[in-house]
Amino acid sequence: MLSLYQRLVLGCFVLLVIVFGMTLFVRASLRRVAATDVMLSSADQATAMLTGLESALAREQLLAAEFEAEPGPTSVAPLMAQMQQTERQIKATALLVADPSLNAFQQQHSRLSTQVGHAVSPDQLRAMASSQLRLRLAALDQGLQQLMATQSAKQLAAQQTAIRERTLLSRHMLTVVEVSSLLALIVAPLIVYSVIAPLHEVAQSAQLIGKGDLQARIEWRSHDDLGIIATEVNRLAVRMRDLRETESGRRQMEHQLSDAVLQSIFEPIIVTDGKGQLLKLNQAAIELLGEVAGDRMALTNTPGGDKILKAVRDAVSMQRAITNEGEAALLPMRIGEAQRSYRLRTTPMRDEDGKLLGAVTVLEDVTQMQEVDRFKTRFISVASQKLRDPLQRIRLSLYTLSKGFGGELKPLQADLLQGAEEEAEALNDLMADLIEVAELDTGRRELKIERLRPLDILQDAHDRFIDEAQAKQIEIEIRAFSDLSHVNADRRALRSILDNLLSNAIRYTPPGGSILLRAEEIKDRVQFFVRDTGRGIETERLPMIFGRFDTSGGTGEGTGLGLALVRRLVESLGGQVAVESRLGSGTTFSFTVPMATVQASRHPVEVG
Repeated sequence: MLSLYQRLVLGCFVLLVIVFGMTLFVRASLRRVAATDVMLSSADQATAMLTGLESALAREQLLAAEFEAEPGPTSVAPLMAQMQQTERQIKATALLVADPSLNAFQQQHSRLSTQVGHAVSPDQLRAMASSQLRLRLAALDQGLQQLMATQSAKQLAAQQTAIRERTLLSRHMLTVVEVSSLLALIVAPLIVYSVIAPLHEVAQSAQLIGKGDLQARIEWRSHDDLGIIATEVNRLAVRMRDLRETESGRRQMEHQLSDAVLQSIFEPIIVTDGKGQLLKLNQAAIELLGEVAGDRMALTNTPGGDKILKAVRDAVSMQRAITNEGEAALLPMRIGEAQRSYRLRTTPMRDEDGKLLGAVTVLEDVTQMQEVDRFKTRFISVASQKLRDPLQRIRLSLYTLSKGFGGELKPLQADLLQGAEEEAEALNDLMADLIEVAELDTGRRELKIERLRPLDILQDAHDRFIDEAQAKQIEIEIRAFSDLSHVNADRRALRSILDNLLSNAIRYTPPGGSILLRAEEIKDRVQFFVRDTGRGIETERLPMIFGRFDTSGGTGEGTGLGLALVRRLVESLGGQVAVESRLGSGTTFSFTVPMATVQASRHPVEVG
């Protein structure tokens, strides 16, 4: 099999041979035409010379007539001069016209010229004049006419030959063009096909391999560059096939391992895709929900199925995990005669590019934890109520002493009393938070739900904290639409939520920083944001930030119940709370509140 280069060289050689042959053919025709042109040019020049010779001979006859009329030196001199000039023209013409008749003409004219030249005396001149010189010249003229006729015939023949050769050359040129074009149309496609066909075959095989057909091979046995490419592509296909088989086996093992791990977990686990469609349940989930839960439509008919699907949809729509205690939905389940409670923790699954693949929902049994929590809540409620009255008496006593009603205080005594008052005030705040949390947990807190305007809520919060913020050179800005849909909420609860979030933001934002209050509509809810430019919170602390007695700021300030209270208040309003933060980039708290109505046009309002 010829290599790709050999095919190209062979094709070029064939084209060169064709071009060279056509060139030789045309060159021979051009030579013949050139020779004919030379012959025609010589004939034209000879004819012109003979015509000039004819004119000279006519002048001789005219001068001879004058000489015969008056013989003498005066009339013979012009005749002799003309005959000498004619003699020179005859010699010049003889160089172009190789004809015996011209040689005879030259000899006759030369003898006559010699005779005229030897006539010197008057007697000789009269004898020459009476020798019929003019008739002799006329005889020479007749010979010249015959010679001119012969030359005209030669000239005509040369012209016809030239025309014939040019016509033949034109035909040859046309033949060369036609033959060359025909050969080019035949040879060029053959050359192109011999080169392109292997490339096309290699490209098709490579395309099949690229589409996943790793059994395809490139058949090209030549050892040229294309053969090297074909060999390497075949080797690559083999390697990819081996890698695919290895990767497939590895993935199968990983799938079996992950499935085994999933089935070995005692807690019920539900796996869904990015659209909330049910993919898999582990054995614990099947035992809890029943065999029918394997179908998504049937899952809605199982106890708690709607809550499970809602938790999955919320996690997918929010594009983040719902694992914190405050965000996870509680699912009551009756198993036999026992009443159990499960907390739904949903985590989205993503690929390496961050694309949402699905979600994993874990049902955590929190029945015992709820019992402990209820006992703790009752204890805190009772203890707080019992400690509240003694604390108020202590505060009143400290106030009485600090105002001097018990006598004048020394500086040290005044400092001690001021410290005691501050600690009593902090203890009072803690007791108030404990009582409010206990009321929420036990259900004794009554909410007064009314239609509230989001911008008014943010404006009131801005006005309450603007003095404290300006004291630290912190800017508070409001960014919301003036006609956002109203929300159904408790005014006191919203005030407590924003007060806790704003007080934390001011506490942890350095002087010169800023705080943004924002509200926007999301589906059937209004979402509020409190964003600061503080130092931020460590990522590992975020899951615990809404727990009770947690001080994520790390300074020990506050009661640690503020964010727990925020979570419980938001939940009581039917919303969810979330936090986003990075060290050095500030913190953003957000919470949702159910929307009362849906409005149309939007006009942004900023207050700062």
